[in-house]
Amino acid sequence: MALSRSSQRNLLERLDPLSKLVATLCIAILAMHWDEPLWLGVMLLTLIGIARFGATISWSRLGNRILFIAKFGIPLMILTAIAARSSGAVISAGPLQLSVGALAAAAAVTLRLFCLFLSSLVYMETTDPKDFVVIMTTRLKLPYRFVFGVSMALTFLPLLAEERKVSTAARKIRFGREPRGRLERLRMWQGSLYSVFAGAIRRVEQTAGAMDVKGFGAYSERTYLREVNLEPAGIWLICLSSLVTAFLWFL
Repeated sequence: MALSRSSQRNLLERLDPLSKLVATLCIAILAMHWDEPLWLGVMLLTLIGIARFGATISWSRLGNRILFIAKFGIPLMILTAIAARSSGAVISAGPLQLSVGALAAAAAVTLRLFCLFLSSLVYMETTDPKDFVVIMTTRLKLPYRFVFGVSMALTFLPLLAEERKVSTAARKIRFGREPRGRLERLRMWQGSLYSVFAGAIRRVEQTAGAMDVKGFGAYSERTYLREVNLEPAGIWLICLSSLVTAFLWFL
């Protein structure tokens, strides 16, 4: 019995998880291979376009995700610019003297982080964990215990992120006002973290109980109600991604 995929809302959701995984790996390979900020900047802009128009992620949500990773990327860029080997012209920034080569290396590291994050985000947003399990076990013949573990991560991470938003909003309502100062913000952040951790433990217990009742792991193989096929569009995506990656690698 095959479940229809025509109701899915965008192009990337209609593609199978395997072909998208190959494309994501190709992006990761190029991102790790390139050291020039120009190429990485072009890749980042391309990924933003894919996320917005291919995965139909709204600009507001996409901006929030980029701002989130910027909290880690900007400090990384500053530390890399200070620690990287100096080369080329020197630019004075107050007491600091940064070379053009160090700034280029810092920009490349930061852009690489953004590219890896966005490509993973697009894959998670457009991939049904159930389809991921089916195609990885039926096509790649991976152990279904391992694949189920990966699919749970794809399922739980968005749920925990939404639970953190709900917990933070509820605490703001109980508090009666916006937190003031670093100490109040830290306390609210700690409370939300405890709530998310407790919710994660609760979900793990429920999932473990459900899997035990269904006899998960009792047999070396299992059957699936869903059917996910590797369609011509997915095959073309795999071939095109591999060829483009090989071409750009030696360019």
